Amino acid sequence: FTVDQISFYQKFFGGLVTAAFSILAAMVNTRFGVIKGLFVAGVAMAASNLLYALLAIVGPNTNLLMFTLVIDNFFMAFSTVAFVSFVSYFTSRTYTGTQYALMVSISNFGRTTLAAGSGGLVDFLNGNWALFFVLTSLMVIPGLFLLLRVGKLMQSYDREQGAQSAS
Repeated sequence: FTVDQISFYQKFFGGLVTAAFSILAAMVNTRFGVIKGLFVAGVAMAASNLLYALLAIVGPNTNLLMFTLVIDNFFMAFSTVAFVSFVSYFTSRTYTGTQYALMVSISNFGRTTLAAGSGGLVDFLNGNWALFFVLTSLMVIPGLFLLLRVGKLMQSYDREQGAQSAS
């Protein structure tokens, strides 16, 4: 693909998809809860990485690129909404701005530091982008288990808070 094609599909269509699906994501996360929303988003984003692996195998196919970017941007919007809700859960009303900024910065640390080494991983894999995207899909699994644990801890905390406020 040319840089112009990638830019056009990712930025133009991706931006439209992100804006439209952010509203849908907010409704789903409100209905089913933040932890379930994050879990679904994690699985879906891993699955969208498998579309990139397929694209690496198939080669330049504009329709597949468009489909992959739409799916990727949909789940990016979905996960962003769920993540903002998740981080907001942990902020106090008094220090919301500071706490939110700190938690988002910490959460982005892993993403930015790991992304820096992705080119080295692709080189190690002899340029096998399909395998790279399969590996990135598998890397989601530990985070999903951690998310389930955090969800249980949040439920316990909410029950304790409810019991304390009732007494």
